[in-house]
Amino acid sequence: MTAITSLDILGKIGALDTLVADLDADFGKISTDAVSGIPEAGKKAAELNQRIERLAVDRLILNRALARAQRAEAAAREVKAEAERREHFDIAKGHAKRLLAATRRVDAAIAELTAALPEIAAEELLIRQNLGRAQVNLSVGAVGQMGLAVMALEKLIRLTDGRARLSGPSKSVTEIAASAWAILLAAESEKETV
Repeated sequence: MTAITSLDILGKIGALDTLVADLDADFGKISTDAVSGIPEAGKKAAELNQRIERLAVDRLILNRALARAQRAEAAAREVKAEAERREHFDIAKGHAKRLLAATRRVDAAIAELTAALPEIAAEELLIRQNLGRAQVNLSVGAVGQMGLAVMALEKLIRLTDGRARLSGPSKSVTEIAASAWAILLAAESEKETV
């Protein structure tokens, strides 16, 4: 059996109210006729009145059915809404787990950076000092010969704030260092090939 919805019941109430209004209008006319003494008008008025009273009971029944249907529909909507909330909560839990996995990787990368950045700065200084002692003139302002650790951090900042996407792909920190110190690295690779 199909459940009757509150909309169905409201439709029945509307039809009933229209019928009662029509019967009330008829009752008004017939009651005037009954008072005027027209034969059978009193009997007809009594029948209409009895029918209107029965319809009033039907209206009470429909009102109660409407209230029950509305409560049931509200409960069904709440069950559905709770299921949707639970589903979204479970989805959020999955995202939270993946977020923690990503933050662990970031923490590991930060730990690695924390160790590597001072090493980069120290190695740059040692390269410059030793080249100075070797009386090798460095070209002024060659990218990557000074401040490579800061460049690495700037690259990370550009990735996080979205500027890296705007400027397109750029050289890696290793590519910048290799280009900046190509003279030393080329001499090293020549020794290795001999």
